[in-house]
Amino acid sequence: MNNMDNQMTSKRIIKLRPANRLRIWLLLPILVVLTAISGCSNSKIFLSPLYNRLDDQMRNEFNKLGDFNDDQVDAFEQRLGTYHVWHRQSELPQYSALLREIATAVKSRNTSTELIGEWIDKSEKHTKALRECHPVNYSYDLMQTLTDDQLNFIQRRFGRERKRNREKYFSQTPEQRVERRYNTVIKWTGRIDFDFTDKQKLMLKQTLQEQISLRREYYKLSDRWNRKLFVLAKRQNSPTYTRDMDAHIQSLWTLLEDGHSSEWETNRILWRKFGSQFVDSMTGDQRTKASIWMNRLANTIDSISKDKPSFKVTDDPTLGCLVN
Repeated sequence: MNNMDNQMTSKRIIKLRPANRLRIWLLLPILVVLTAISGCSNSKIFLSPLYNRLDDQMRNEFNKLGDFNDDQVDAFEQRLGTYHVWHRQSELPQYSALLREIATAVKSRNTSTELIGEWIDKSEKHTKALRECHPVNYSYDLMQTLTDDQLNFIQRRFGRERKRNREKYFSQTPEQRVERRYNTVIKWTGRIDFDFTDKQKLMLKQTLQEQISLRREYYKLSDRWNRKLFVLAKRQNSPTYTRDMDAHIQSLWTLLEDGHSSEWETNRILWRKFGSQFVDSMTGDQRTKASIWMNRLANTIDSISKDKPSFKVTDDPTLGCLVN
C-alpha cells in the first residue's frame, strides 16, 4: 500500500466481503515475489505496481465469499494493512540481501553444496515468517463473528473450488504434468535471457520425473482438514475456540510433512540436490548474466521496500507482526 495504490484504488469502488481463502492468504505474498522474479523485467516500473497491488489481490479473494458488516470489514482491513507494511519494510530488505549474496557467490563460483543449503534454509525461514505473521493468525476474533450462513457459503465455495482443481489435475496424465512443469520453467527462464544447456534441461526433466507425487495424498489429508475446519469454526461459544482454531490452521502448512514425512523429505532432498548440481553446472556466461540480473532485482526490491505506505500501522500487536 502506497500513494500509487491510493490513486489507483480511488478510481474504482471495492466492495469488501468476508473471510478469504486461507491458503491464498498465506501464499500470495511469496507468489507475487516469485512471479516477479520469473518475469520479463526486474525494473521498479514493472515490479512496483505488482507489489503495490498485493493487498487488492488479497481483497479480491476476500470479496468472493459473501457480505460483511462494517466491523468485519474494518477488522480485515486493519490486519491486511499491518501485514502488507510488515512484509514491505521487514521482509523485502532481507530478500534483497539474500539475492546479493547469491549473485556474488554465483559470479565468483563460490557455490558449495553447503552454501546452497544455507540459501535454501534462509528461504524456508522467510516462508515460516510469512506463515507466522499471516493475517489469518490474527483474525480469530473476526472468524468468531461470522454467522452460520456466512460459514456455510464459504464451505460451499471451498467445495466448488476443490472440485475444479481436482478435475483439472486428473485431466492430465503424470507424464503430461511433468511436461507442463518442465515447459513452464524453460519458458520463464528464457524470458529473462537465461537459456538452459542441454545438460541442465536433462537434469530438470529427470528431477521432475523422480519427484514423488503426493497430490492424491494431499487431497485426502486436506479433505479431512477442511471438514474439521468448519466444525471448529461453528463452535464459536467454545471457551477454547481461539486455541482450537489456531492449532488447526497451523496444521495446514505441514499436512504432507506430518502425514507422509518420508516421501516429503525424499522430495526435499531431491530438489536440494538439483539446486546444488544446477548451480555447479552453470556456464561462465550464465553466471555473469544471473549475477547482473539478481543485483538489479535486489536494487529494485530495496527501492520498493523504502516506499512510504499509505496505511498507518498502529502499535497493537494483536493486529499482526510489527516492523522492527
